[in-house]
Amino acid sequence: MMKQHQQHQQCKDCQCIGGTCKFNVTLGRCHCQCQDFVFGDVCSFGKNDTPVHIDTGAIPTRKANITLTIQITFQPAFNDLSSPQSLEFIEKLERELEGLCKEADPETFKKVQVIKLSSGSVVAESVAEYIYPNNETQIQFVNTQLDGVLFNILNDTSNLKNISQAFNSTVQLNGFTFQLPEITNITDLKPFVNCSQFANYTAEISNGLWQCTGPCKTNPDYCHQHGECVNNIYKGPLCRCFESSLEQFYGPQCDLFRRGPGFYGALFGSLAAALLLLIIIVIAVIVKKRHMDVWRNNSYNRRLSAFEEDFFDFSDTGDHNLGFAGAYTSKVLGHS
Repeated sequence: MMKQHQQHQQCKDCQCIGGTCKFNVTLGRCHCQCQDFVFGDVCSFGKNDTPVHIDTGAIPTRKANITLTIQITFQPAFNDLSSPQSLEFIEKLERELEGLCKEADPETFKKVQVIKLSSGSVVAESVAEYIYPNNETQIQFVNTQLDGVLFNILNDTSNLKNISQAFNSTVQLNGFTFQLPEITNITDLKPFVNCSQFANYTAEISNGLWQCTGPCKTNPDYCHQHGECVNNIYKGPLCRCFESSLEQFYGPQCDLFRRGPGFYGALFGSLAAALLLLIIIVIAVIVKKRHMDVWRNNSYNRRLSAFEEDFFDFSDTGDHNLGFAGAYTSKVLGHS
């Protein structure tokens, strides 16, 4: 008992905007159980398409007038529909008619009501009502096919026999008419459609029915393609902007942009690498230039040394002809 009280106290402070608080025994705390068309930690975000609120009580119905003749003695009390005799008769007849009228279209059947009892045996005038649902296909069925289906059911001898058994007398179908439809297609339901329970939602027809469409769907460029748009059911559209280490979008509609820290890290890293490469190239050029200068100096010195040895070598290696004609001999000149 104490534990249940603690759970109730814990869930008392739980706030679920679009759902209900449920205590999770495993987690030991309350969490939000969202409706089908909302989500989020506190059920505050709506899907793009959600059910509309339709004032079904204000929508005109499709009405069928049914007249049955029941072969029993008419009582003066039947002139007053609120008399005990009338109420007993009406309750029995409406119970029989309800099953037949509902069989024609269970989803749109609303009610059947006896509106008049008159003499001539007993002539019972009734009205069967069918609602117009939020569905184009069903609306067209109610307007174009329901009358034939219902007439065949009411005119079926086996069904009339069941009514006859209830009153222990013969029953005949003497009149059957459908009133003109006041709703011709689904667009005629617009005055009865309401999406005001969600902020900035608008009523639109989708797949043959009215739906409340969220602002993120009606304005797909709300976040300028730079963020995820979510429908806050109480505040309107909100943007969750995209961001990475290189770039970041921000602002109410992700319309502002700034570079991320990763971009500047990559930029300065690239500049540093380029600068380091430039320094290495410069050093390599200087070293190579110095090496070439040393090589050139050594080569020049070697050539100059060889030239000096060849040009200035006066050692006697034999006879030398200096280019004059004739033959010459060397002899020692003595005194005669």
